[in-house]
Amino acid sequence: MNKLNRIKVSYLSGLIALNLGISVNVNAVENSQAEANADIEVIAVTGIRGSLIKSKDIKKESDTVVDAITSEDIGKFPDQNVAESLQRITGVSIDRSGGEGQSITVRGLGPEFNTTLINKRTMATTSGGRSFSFDILASELISGAEVYKTQSANLQEGAIGATVNITTFKPLAIPGFQATGSIKAVYDKMSGTTSPQFSGLISNTFDDEKFGVLLSLAHSQRDSRYDEANTAYYERTDLTLNDGRTFDDVYMPQNYDQIAQTESRERTGGNLVFQYVPLDNLTFTLDALYSKYEVDYRQDILAHWFEENKLTDVTLDNNRTVVQLSMGNGSHSDFMVRQSQTENQLTAFGFNADWDLNDTVSLAADISYSQASSDPLGGMTDTVAARPGDYSYDRSSGALLPTMTFNANNSSNGLTAGWGGRDGTKIDDEVLEVKLDGEWIVDNGALATINFGVLYSDRTFGSTDYSTKSPVPVIWGDNSSPIYLDPNLFSNFDADGFLSGSDGASAQNWLTFNSEAWFDYVTSDKVMAQLDDPAASRALLAQYGTQMHASPTAYEVNETLDALYADFHFDGDLYDMPWKVVAGLRYVETTSKSKGNQIALLDLVPAPNEDGVVRVVESEDYLPIEASNNYDNWLPSLNANIEVIEDVIARVAYSKSITRPELDEMSPLSSYSGGHQNSLKGEGANPMLMPFTSNNFDLSLEWYYQEGSYASVAAFRKDISGYLETEEVQEIVSVPSGDYDYKVTRPVNQNDAQITGYEFAIQHMFTSLPEPLDGLGVIANMTIVDSDSSSSTSGGLLPLVGLGDSQNLILFYEKDAAQFRIAYNNRSRFMQSKPLSWRGAHYVEDYAQVDISGSYDFNENLTLFIEGINITNELTVKTAEYSNQVLEVTETGPRYSLGIRGVF
Repeated sequence: MNKLNRIKVSYLSGLIALNLGISVNVNAVENSQAEANADIEVIAVTGIRGSLIKSKDIKKESDTVVDAITSEDIGKFPDQNVAESLQRITGVSIDRSGGEGQSITVRGLGPEFNTTLINKRTMATTSGGRSFSFDILASELISGAEVYKTQSANLQEGAIGATVNITTFKPLAIPGFQATGSIKAVYDKMSGTTSPQFSGLISNTFDDEKFGVLLSLAHSQRDSRYDEANTAYYERTDLTLNDGRTFDDVYMPQNYDQIAQTESRERTGGNLVFQYVPLDNLTFTLDALYSKYEVDYRQDILAHWFEENKLTDVTLDNNRTVVQLSMGNGSHSDFMVRQSQTENQLTAFGFNADWDLNDTVSLAADISYSQASSDPLGGMTDTVAARPGDYSYDRSSGALLPTMTFNANNSSNGLTAGWGGRDGTKIDDEVLEVKLDGEWIVDNGALATINFGVLYSDRTFGSTDYSTKSPVPVIWGDNSSPIYLDPNLFSNFDADGFLSGSDGASAQNWLTFNSEAWFDYVTSDKVMAQLDDPAASRALLAQYGTQMHASPTAYEVNETLDALYADFHFDGDLYDMPWKVVAGLRYVETTSKSKGNQIALLDLVPAPNEDGVVRVVESEDYLPIEASNNYDNWLPSLNANIEVIEDVIARVAYSKSITRPELDEMSPLSSYSGGHQNSLKGEGANPMLMPFTSNNFDLSLEWYYQEGSYASVAAFRKDISGYLETEEVQEIVSVPSGDYDYKVTRPVNQNDAQITGYEFAIQHMFTSLPEPLDGLGVIANMTIVDSDSSSSTSGGLLPLVGLGDSQNLILFYEKDAAQFRIAYNNRSRFMQSKPLSWRGAHYVEDYAQVDISGSYDFNENLTLFIEGINITNELTVKTAEYSNQVLEVTETGPRYSLGIRGVF
């Protein structure tokens, strides 16, 4: 490796690998510290400015279009959550769960279109698909994250949107003894509770920095509350009231629920790394990552379900939306308790050997294994108590929340048992990955280096549903006479302040109860004696109880990948303008096998006395079913840049990329129902799905006009084919009695789509201002995206799900011992789900959030810090086809933290 190339590679590798402000030769981290000290100036910069300078340098030096976030210091990531930090990057938006960032959308493409790696390794996930749940990782364990917006052959395929690489700390990159720790208290305003969080990292190197050990730990707990007003959907239907009046083609709300959720989240994570340099040209790294994330919640719900046969009056607006309705004829208000416990775990192990064979050839072998699981534990429990009585619903005022008029005296007398049950899904995901990467420094004319490599991956995803056995959960509702509940089961639930940040009227208290006491009562001898068939009910209860049981319809998807690639790096000068071109090709073969168990369709037989109607004949036992699929892809890529004038870089890129279907869409299970033979229906997943493919085009111009400051503009286009759509597809089902035409609802590769967009960004440090204003800085960026797809409605072409503009504005100040930052993030309205035959599309309205953080360094070792998340108490609002068709209003409230960080 010649000295110039070594410096370039070392500088970029050091930045990307650990982002700690210590410039290191890649082989000094992994081979020769002495050589690095000779070649590279050591720059130790920490804090907001240091982080932004390093992120800027990564962007500037990269061969592809990259944006990055780096730790401000060891154990100090810019935000409490990795996803919340990523949203500061141009073109990145996030989806939240309980007020915390969980998944990302990049350039309008949702989580399923983006690949997330940890230390360039694929991680198992508990999402049920391929998207990574960022809330499982403690941000204190992370040293940095890069978002690759253009593809190159050396990047693992799978992302039409972007590839995100999260990096963790390694001991040889922070030589000597290093120790840091923090403790903070987090106050959740909605719940009024304060919860602890702490983290720590200790690292040391020995034997002239040839051996290093690093251990980091983080633990957090958060007790919170959020309020939600919910309507599941607006059904497009014809209404007939019980007095005979008819209303054609109306949008009818299905329900209106007030949900008060209290939640506890507990996250524990750790990272252990060993590094050893037995020879100057050989480095071994052994690492382990563990994370456990537990979420327990309870929902107290005041629910009203709108049934057409109980409607007594409706009022429509100009777009034929029902804005007022009255319910009678045996209607009821429901008091519902829903409880859930989920335990998510991620365990990952990896071994890496980095070997410089000689001055021109180096090899890196990497093997990794990760396992993720999501366990529903006792499952999600639903229990319902009903109060008979008429009620009315009024949304005509235009407020976000409707007015409900119902019997709200909170008497516990006269309540009847509705239904109750438990259900959940257990997910297991395992990934084994083996890689060999190489670099050959050619230095022959314009050809500088050739990178090459092979990959083998074996992934197994399994899903098992659990539920209480039928008819035990619903027998109480099916009884011919109502089952009255013991008044002593109930107490008053105080929802004081429910959705106080919204306009409109809400009930502020209703009845609640203990779900287990509810189950005990409805399974008591007193209630059993009131059932239509006490003996049969007792037998079912004795056999199954009220606990969950695994469904035999469990399924498993195994997917293997065989890939190889080559990248050719060219560089030179054109009229004194330095240029670089990376041309590459990646080949990958994908083989999948899906297997499961299902009740088999044996035959269809005529129904007695029903002309043209057939009934299904099914197997008594669950039978195994399998399906296999195989395909390969050639993925070319070209990334070129030229420094047209000093510190002004123009980039152009083309690549072909793929995104494979979600793993849970590849289940082999299908079901077929009986009915009239001219309108037979079925549903299922599709193990024969092919990947989406996209041809990607990028142009950008970047101006790095001073240290830590730059401006950039970019344009991009993605031509996507094979886009998935859930459709009714015509299938012929052959059984002994003949061939039958079925319309089966399943995902299919059907549509094409095109995304076009523009990105604008500026990062400026006001170092030329007089003191103390020279500590000011600003970051501003925005993304404008547009799309259409071949999926359409009567209104024309549809946008893509998740596609929307986004903007960021961050003002920061850092001077001497003080730091402060205020960040504004806005995501424009976007479509969350496509329209179906019976309802319109669902949308998420504009969402803007303001976060703040600040710190003061008492000395070199001790820092006091504060943080505020969503300090303006922004509401999440979801709507249907029209803006007054409000589906969901959610208030998570602000949260604040105060803590101390120490460095030793």
